[in-house]
Amino acid sequence: MVDDDLSVCLVNVAADARPTTRQKIASSPETRAFLDVGLLLLQDDLLDHRGPDLMADHDAGTRLFAGLSQARLIERADRDDVGAERPRMLTVGMFRDRWRYKSRYTEDLIAYLFRSAVLDRQMIAVEDISGRLSATTSFEDLIRQLTGTVLDLTLNDPLWSLQTILRVALPNHPRVRETARYEQWISKWAEIYDSLAKLYGITLRPEYTWLDVAELFNSVMEGARIRARTLGRVVTLSSGETVAAGAIFAMLPGLIEGTPQPR
Repeated sequence: MVDDDLSVCLVNVAADARPTTRQKIASSPETRAFLDVGLLLLQDDLLDHRGPDLMADHDAGTRLFAGLSQARLIERADRDDVGAERPRMLTVGMFRDRWRYKSRYTEDLIAYLFRSAVLDRQMIAVEDISGRLSATTSFEDLIRQLTGTVLDLTLNDPLWSLQTILRVALPNHPRVRETARYEQWISKWAEIYDSLAKLYGITLRPEYTWLDVAELFNSVMEGARIRARTLGRVVTLSSGETVAAGAIFAMLPGLIEGTPQPR
C-alpha cells in the first residue's frame, strides 16, 4: 500500500491556518481534486498542445502555468465529471480556502506531481512485471520484454511526460531538483538487477556494482523514452531489437562475467 499523505508534501495549502486545520485541508478530497485537475490542464496545455491557432485572435500559444486559472480549473473539473456518480463540485471558494495566491497553488502542484507516491507506484509495477517475467523467461527475452514493458509503462503515463517537461523547463526549482527521489529510483533498480542476476547466475565484473549498472541502464532508458516520445514510436535497430534492448545487449559483455543461465 502506497502512503500518499498530501499533508507531507504540500507546504503552501492553507498556509495561514493552524497546523491541525492545515493538515485536514491538505488531506481533503477537494485538495487532491484541485491538483488532479491542474495536472489535467497541464496535459491539455503542454502534452496535447499542437501549436497556436493562427486563426484565433486570443490563442495564447504554449503555456506553462499561465493557463491554470481558478475558472479553468473548475470548468475542467466540471467537464471531466460529466456523468460521474460522485462529481467533485469544486468552487472558487474552495480554492481560495486552500491557496491565497496562484503561486502557492503552482508550487504545491509541482510538489504533487513529484511526490514520492508517484515513484512508489511505478516501482511496485516494475517489481511485479520483472517478477512475473523472470519466472518463465530466457535471459535475452527477459531484457526485451522488461525494456519494452517499462517503456510502455512510462510512455503511456502523462505524469512521467509532465515530470520530464518540468525537469527541462525548471531545472533549478528545488522541488524538481530533489535528488532523493532519483537515488531511491536508482537504488531500487539496482536491487531488482541484483535479484535477477542471482536468478540467472550472473556475476558482475569486479570493477562494477549494481548501482553502476542501474545508472547505465537508466541513462539508456531515459534516452529511449525521450526519443520515442518525440517520434511517436519506439526506435528499432537494423537487428530488429529496440534501441533500449540493443544498447543493453551491447553493454552486457563488458559488465558481466560468463554467460547468463536461467535456473
